This record gives sequence, structure tokens and C-alpha cells, in this order.
Amino acid sequence: MAVITISKEYASQSEEFAKKLADRLGYSILDRQIVTDAAKELRISPSEAQSFHKERESKLLRLIDRYTSSVVQKVVDRSYGRLDDKNYHEVTVKLVQKVADEDNVIILGWGAQCILSDRPNAIHLRIVKTLEDRIRWLRETMDMDDRSARDLIEREEKESAEYVEHYFNRAWDDAHLYHAVLNLSRIPLDEAVDLVAGWIKCKRF
Repeated sequence: MAVITISKEYASQSEEFAKKLADRLGYSILDRQIVTDAAKELRISPSEAQSFHKERESKLLRLIDRYTSSVVQKVVDRSYGRLDDKNYHEVTVKLVQKVADEDNVIILGWGAQCILSDRPNAIHLRIVKTLEDRIRWLRETMDMDDRSARDLIEREEKESAEYVEHYFNRAWDDAHLYHAVLNLSRIPLDEAVDLVAGWIKCKRF
């Protein structure tokens, strides 16, 4: 019964890694999309909300209230930054802790590697790729030129690093925060999933 946190360099294919790992293990994923889904569900009727009740994600949707979804959605929508209002930090810490109590979940981002640093059944991973590979991925998937891709990566990572340093007094890229750092420029994505899934399945918590 594990909780897996994933910290990532921007555009390192961490979302794809998390989805494949979740499918392999039968875990749920807490990411930006689940909060977006919760925000939508809270604005519609109970009967319409049934369309959001996916097998694994439904148990997480019920943990997200209207206030939490509205605060987080403002950051997702870029209405304000993560450092601009302490409410964002407070609600995401509570959300991560509630979700972690469910077990069998992957938490993508949110500073979860720090929030759950002392949790015995939490496995903390970091996903990285070379800057060149990340720029290439953005160029191919988002039709961005190299300069725009580089600027986006720098902006996103600066915000993430400042958030972790400000609220947790830790360096975002400190390898000592993690059980393993996976370089997907050197390890094919599917092999990385195999490695982690095999380890989790044989590990006793």
C-alpha cells in the first residue's frame, strides 16, 4: 500500500510516466487534471457528475471540496502564481495529506516529496531529461520554436524551485529528497516504468 510522489523537470514526460505507472500498478493519480475535473463536478448536478466517476479517480474526486478546487484552479489557470497567496499552499498541503491517506496513489507535483517526506510508505521519485530533449519534445508536441520552449521551461522551473524553497526550505532539485532520480534521456520511458513497478510490487511497507 504505497504512495508515490513524482517531482519533475518541466517537459520531461513525467505525466506520461505517471499514467503508465498508474495503469501498471492500478493506482490513482492526483494531478492538475483531477482538480479541474473536481471543479467541473462541483458546478453540475449529481446525475451529470456521474460522468466524472472513473474507476480509480472517483475516490479522489470526493476529497476535493469547492474551496480547494477554486483556489487551485486559479493557479492552474494562471490567475495568480503559487507564491502570491498562502491559501494555495495551505489547501494543497491538506489535499496531499488526505489523498496520501487513501494509499495506492501517485501524486504528481504539489511539493508532495516535502509534505510526505517522513511518511513510511511514501516513495519519492524525480523525473529528469536533458534540456535538449525537453526542448525537442515541446517543439514536436506543442509546435514551439527553440527559444519559446527554453523560455517556458525556465519560467516553469523557476516557479517550482521558488515554491519549494519558500515553503519547505529545500532545494527543489536536491537528490536527497528522493528515493530515485530517473533520467529519461538515458532510460527509455517504458523501462523506467518497469523498474519502478517491479520495485514497488516486491517492496514491503
